[in-house]
Amino acid sequence: MINIKSSLRKEVIERRKSILNKELLDEIIKDKLLNSKKVINNQDILVYISMEDEVDTLNLINELFKLKKNLYAPRIEGDVIKFYKFNSLEELKINKFKILEPTSNIEIKSYQDSLIIVPGLLFDQNNNRLGYGCGYYDKFLSNKSIYKIGICYSYFLVDNLPVDNHDIKMDEVITDGGKDGICKI
Repeated sequence: MINIKSSLRKEVIERRKSILNKELLDEIIKDKLLNSKKVINNQDILVYISMEDEVDTLNLINELFKLKKNLYAPRIEGDVIKFYKFNSLEELKINKFKILEPTSNIEIKSYQDSLIIVPGLLFDQNNNRLGYGCGYYDKFLSNKSIYKIGICYSYFLVDNLPVDNHDIKMDEVITDGGKDGICKI
């Protein structure tokens, strides 16, 4: 299973570099998130800070700040991630993996009335996720009762993904479109 996932990761990372109309697709996903009842009704939102070819979260973050949401971003600490509050994009710094992370030490205390927006390379019709292979999100989510929203371009929504026992399923996956963009990998 590991070899299948590794080859999928390599293929998807290459395919993401050739996405057309990325800004438009990012805007569609952002608008869908902002209109989601879960986002509207939750005050505390855990969100990843996008990099390179991922679905952009920076514009989403700015809109969530305008809505007075409490935002928390991941920081890698050893082999785990923890989520810390931040009040602006200026409060983020680049870590050793070249990922922006919060400088604050105000860790989220309760996951009640919160949700998490999760990155992924691929998602499937059953809300399974293929991440980058380090397992940070699966470890973090394994013992948390929190609503999980995966986001991706519809092109990276597939019929089925290989899953392991430790893989955590999303509650919902939001894309830029419908099933017409399902990737055939």
